[in-house]
Amino acid sequence: MQTNWINQLGDWNPQLLREIKGRLHKRNVLIVMATSFLMQLGVFLYFQSLLPNTQTIVYSSANKYCTGKYLDIAQECFLDGYGNVNINWQLWFQDTFNLLSIIGFFVIIVAGSYVLINDLSTEERRDTLNFIRLSPQSPRSILFGKMLGVPILIYLGVCLAIPVHLWLGLNAKIPVSLIFSFYIIIITTSLFYFSGSLLYALVGSWLGSFQAWLGSGTVLGLLLLTQQSLRGGTLSNHPFVILNFINPYYFIPNSGNNSFVGADFSNFHWFNLLLGNSWVEIIGFAMFVHLVGAYFIWQSLQRCFRDRNATMLSKPQSYLLTLAFTIVTIGCANWQKLVFGDGGYYSAMKDNIACLMFLNLFLFLYLIAAVTPHRHTLQDWARYRHFVNQQGVKRNLIQDLIWGEKSPGVIAIAINAIIAITALSLFTIVSLSSETDKLNSLIALTFAGSLAVIYAALTQLLLLMKNGQRLFWTNGVLGAVIILPVIALAVLFSYPGNHTFWWLFSVAAPIVALYPSGAASTMNALMAIMGHTGILGLMLFQITRQIKKVGESATKVLLAGS
Repeated sequence: MQTNWINQLGDWNPQLLREIKGRLHKRNVLIVMATSFLMQLGVFLYFQSLLPNTQTIVYSSANKYCTGKYLDIAQECFLDGYGNVNINWQLWFQDTFNLLSIIGFFVIIVAGSYVLINDLSTEERRDTLNFIRLSPQSPRSILFGKMLGVPILIYLGVCLAIPVHLWLGLNAKIPVSLIFSFYIIIITTSLFYFSGSLLYALVGSWLGSFQAWLGSGTVLGLLLLTQQSLRGGTLSNHPFVILNFINPYYFIPNSGNNSFVGADFSNFHWFNLLLGNSWVEIIGFAMFVHLVGAYFIWQSLQRCFRDRNATMLSKPQSYLLTLAFTIVTIGCANWQKLVFGDGGYYSAMKDNIACLMFLNLFLFLYLIAAVTPHRHTLQDWARYRHFVNQQGVKRNLIQDLIWGEKSPGVIAIAINAIIAITALSLFTIVSLSSETDKLNSLIALTFAGSLAVIYAALTQLLLLMKNGQRLFWTNGVLGAVIILPVIALAVLFSYPGNHTFWWLFSVAAPIVALYPSGAASTMNALMAIMGHTGILGLMLFQITRQIKKVGESATKVLLAGS
């Protein structure tokens, strides 16, 4: 019977069977079981120590878990007829449930991301992944087997805590449906983060042994940052609320009222559609966000797994990603006040645009990395175009730059910027803000688009270098261009209002344009836009020159060899 089950698993996904056989050894299983039980026992004993008793209330008459009236920071403690302290057991079970939930999803997401990155990047560096690529399995089957099999011991340890977790939740009077919806959120969130971890492992193996620590540390930092900065649900009508949906903390169920511990989604609107009235709609929207994100990451995964030299996204895929990202994020803006409200909420317009531009900054940094080809790819493209022209076949250069797989990515980034800016501009125009705020927002969006294209051109130019470490230098130089000017200007001038023109050549330009100061701010903006155009023109000229040089040199080598 066991052999039959193993054979069926191997037929369904051979990679998953390989990972399970390599990890589910008796010693490893016993260690995981012992660690899981000790962790559960530690959480239980910790909360047990917080309970009041007849000795402790002599020194302090108040405790969080007492049932009396509220005194400053805790509840007043009373004794029953038998001399025992009246305890709010429902609250105690809720708090224990909450901590076990937090530990559980942190262990799954952070530790799972680490082991996935470490495993795949190690196989990539040792070239053992090439043997897996040669197998008849599809890339999707191999990567899915990795995702399920590599963290199998982590899954086992967390699953051993589910019975206690369920028991705590039921004693806290949390509906079973909410508990299982939390489990579903953890599964879809893990799919999103694990997909990103696999992609990072494939494209970032040049970081060496530091890669897994950097990747899992970034995931940990993102979870902690969003948990601390967005707690309390105050951003339920703000673009940053989208970050709540990628952190399971905000979906830990609360007792009794079909709500969540981390956030209050009761007033959450998406394009003025109230979703917060139903926890089913909130869970469904969160799952939608996770699955859409995972879908685009898997497009990149399959491309990079098949061919190391392929870009992470094709150009049409990048346009679709920008459109989806823009629709999801702009829907989280405060439409009910800014567009459908009474016009008394003007001050929020700039804040919403600033947050949307901040979110789009990270999207475009990913897009630049995803659609910009390397030197060898552009060399092949230049050579291919040369021979096509030699054979007399006409090829539309513009179409190739927009849709081609191996053509430079600057035009594609510009089109993506146009898509995002158009959507944000429409939101600005239909809002109830003043004409001045609308003009400043449109100028800020212009700067955001120009900076995205300039960064894309700089990246393409750096990736045309002959240096074998060009990927390292590209990341370093691009990071320096983004960060160092802001630091230098902050040290030299501190206040952007006195030297607006120079700030408009840094990554802070959209924010400076959005919150202008000084009488000549419009003139400074126009001059800075002309400066951006000049810088971009010089970069495009240099890129064209380098590509022609690369194509000519490659053609000369071929002709000399023949």
